Amino acid sequence: MKFNGSILVLGDLGQLKAYRVGEVVGTDSQNSMQVSHVHHHGTQKRSTVLDLITDINYIDPRKKTEDLLSDQAGRFRSSIGEAHNRALERDRQTLQLISEDIKSLIEKESPDSWYLAFPKESHNELHAMLSEEIKKSLHKVVPSDLTKTAKEKLLSHFE
Repeated sequence: MKFNGSILVLGDLGQLKAYRVGEVVGTDSQNSMQVSHVHHHGTQKRSTVLDLITDINYIDPRKKTEDLLSDQAGRFRSSIGEAHNRALERDRQTLQLISEDIKSLIEKESPDSWYLAFPKESHNELHAMLSEEIKKSLHKVVPSDLTKTAKEKLLSHFE
């Protein structure tokens, strides 16, 4: 199977999830009732399973800039321009944290291949932060936020 043993890494600026792709072999006993052979015990079926191996939340990026910059309700310590620059810096720092977490994950799991989905707005910047060593086994990058996508539909985005 194409994805067996691979790692799927999904993220955005607030969350990072990773799944290990595996394969389960089982027997479909329903098919055995339709076959006239006495020794037939069912049809062997293969299924792909995704096991969640990490789910990290990055709290600060989800907070509004005003909440981070305010010393009291309604009192701001900085101008709008400074707030914008701080928001950009906070996003860059979060991307750096995410890239470090991805590096740790890939080094720990050491898959033959892994796949990354990250929102279009920042996937290039995240990709640039990843080391060449980690990118060697990166098979495909999907510029999309798939963190809320149902597990059953995830692999179709990487085909």
